[in-house]
Amino acid sequence: MFTGELFPYQYEAVDRVLSDRRILVAYSMGTGKTVLTIAALEELFGRGDIRQCVIMVPSSLKWQWAQALARFTDTPTRTITLRGMDLVVPTEDVCAVINGTPKQRRRQWQTAHHADYVIVSYGSVLHDWKELCALPADALVLDEASAIKNFSAQTTKRVKKLRPPIRIALTGTPVENRPEEVFSIMEWVNTQILGRWDLFEKSYINRNFFGGVSSYKNLGLLHKNLSRAMIRKSRLDPEVAKYLPAVTETTRHVQLDKTTRSIYKAILADLQAAMDELAEAGGDFDLAAYYAGIKPDGAFGAQGKLMARLQAARLLLDHPQLLMDSAVAFHEGTGGSQYAAEFAAGRYDLPDLHAAPKLAVLDDLVGTMLAEPGTKAAIFTDYRKMLPYLSERLDKHGGMVLFHGQLNSDEKAAVLARFKTDPECRLFISTNAGGYGLDLPEAQYLVNYDLPYSNGVLSQRNTRHVRASSKFDRVHVTNLVVEETIEERVQATLALRQKLSQAVVDGTGAGALDMDIESLAEHIENVG
Repeated sequence: MFTGELFPYQYEAVDRVLSDRRILVAYSMGTGKTVLTIAALEELFGRGDIRQCVIMVPSSLKWQWAQALARFTDTPTRTITLRGMDLVVPTEDVCAVINGTPKQRRRQWQTAHHADYVIVSYGSVLHDWKELCALPADALVLDEASAIKNFSAQTTKRVKKLRPPIRIALTGTPVENRPEEVFSIMEWVNTQILGRWDLFEKSYINRNFFGGVSSYKNLGLLHKNLSRAMIRKSRLDPEVAKYLPAVTETTRHVQLDKTTRSIYKAILADLQAAMDELAEAGGDFDLAAYYAGIKPDGAFGAQGKLMARLQAARLLLDHPQLLMDSAVAFHEGTGGSQYAAEFAAGRYDLPDLHAAPKLAVLDDLVGTMLAEPGTKAAIFTDYRKMLPYLSERLDKHGGMVLFHGQLNSDEKAAVLARFKTDPECRLFISTNAGGYGLDLPEAQYLVNYDLPYSNGVLSQRNTRHVRASSKFDRVHVTNLVVEETIEERVQATLALRQKLSQAVVDGTGAGALDMDIESLAEHIENVG
């Protein structure tokens, strides 16, 4: 039985889940998708409409979902200890969490057959496919359903084979960069809503000579059709906003020193050469698609060269040492970039590797944020190898935790629990692995040390601390952007893609949107 309390704006979603059975719950981040889904599922169990529900989540959210089930239902509970942190979760006969080594998972799958809830990660469709298919589940919840946004991904293909009668997709960002993503999600939820791909493409997409997307059209119609199997509430809706903290978002501009600027311009010159080569080859590069995980054909030719140079520029802007680390890793055969290695070998005027202008600005900013006792902040970066430099520079400001994709689910749960419960732990420093689904209401401040290429990733990051459970009336987001660099172009691209998302998901803005912004070549000419 559900024992929690819902906000008024959540009841409509519960009713839609109960009536539609196949639905995309696109409430924006922080509005309580987890709790309203639990309320709906418990009602379905009470009616006898389902015997078992599988909840599929990113690995970092498995224990968070288990804790939510223990908190919002009358299920019997147990206390487990992960890396020294105690968590209260349901007993295994009620909720099986598939987690750990293959041997541990084999035992858990045996218990799972008789549990009401089975919590798995998306990786289970690849590693434990037979066991997953053998479950008697008649309901499947996909949390952070943008995990199936890419048509060609093996995980997406497997998930779409799982089609129980009750299918609930949860994501606050069904359109992260392009409407094609929500089409992929809706293929699993209800194929009748958006129809065949060829008709979808003809109705909503204009392509250029090379086959790339030049614009989107009929976005109002797309929103209308999508709403037949989607319920949406934005944190900006008046009925929702009064339960959430207000958000102040600012951009803090960073200036490069003269030496680093000269190195940056050298990389831009190489980038221009790669663009010229791509143009001569008749290629057309879709940057957003690449960063969404859709690798273009020939990515290791001219397009690969272009990407390597863009990446080198971003590494330099974050911290010169990152560029050198990439060069060293290539020479050692542990990854890295061939371009970074060649570039570093040919330069004798590399800046002081400890002089990172952006890191110095962050240091001052965090000092100001944490001057008030008890305040906490979250800091996000695209690069895991940036974490040691961040932690070393910011260590003087108090205790911290580092969150990244190489932690296992137990370690992630323990890191999150420490940030939540330890008053001395004041900084949550994370890669994008911490940007999806985690609740960080303890933080009043959030800093984007660098901006991702994906609007969905940025939207997810920026709302980790925008929660109804926040104790603050106002929370803050600060974006660090280096002046007169490609970081300004990334910010402009993100703003454009946010407009596209709002048009499709919220039904606001223009019915068509031209995707052409200032070209990368023009930008290089302007800032180089």
